[in-house]
Amino acid sequence: MAKLVSKRYAEALFEAGLELNVLEKFKEDIAYIMEIIKKEEMLQKVLKHPKISKDEKKELLTSIFKEKVSNEFLNFLYIVVDKRREGFLLEISKEFIKLYNEHNNILEVTAVTAVEMDNKIKDKLITILSNRTSKTIILNNVIDKDIIGGVLLKIENKIIDGTIKAQLENLEKAIKGATI
Repeated sequence: MAKLVSKRYAEALFEAGLELNVLEKFKEDIAYIMEIIKKEEMLQKVLKHPKISKDEKKELLTSIFKEKVSNEFLNFLYIVVDKRREGFLLEISKEFIKLYNEHNNILEVTAVTAVEMDNKIKDKLITILSNRTSKTIILNNVIDKDIIGGVLLKIENKIIDGTIKAQLENLEKAIKGATI
């Protein structure tokens, strides 16, 4: 149910952004709110707490975000609070970003490597992926020392594993499965 609720609210916000021609601003607003909510655990707890009134939650949101986000977006937050969906804000944000990226032909890719990728390699990878997908690529580089070397790409719900660790694991399986 959480996925369905999040998707519906994200779609409503997205449609409103298109209609009002403020889609970019909504994306900025939602990114800002996600950042704050992720950093401030206490804010998450307060927003999810059932004993705190809707009005108190709205006042809190106003005091934190009034100068930082658009009035339309703040009104959206009020609706979320009125409908007792404030616990879904992070999920709503993720769904909104998916819709925004789809609308703007953007593909987010995570490249997991053992060390930070240098800019030349990032640019080359972005170019290759952009040519293959015909989309604008946003590349996030995540460091994982267990990788040893190579790169693991996470593209939507696909994983392309070109890591040395995976190659060694495949070699180990082949050796164990070999008959003499």
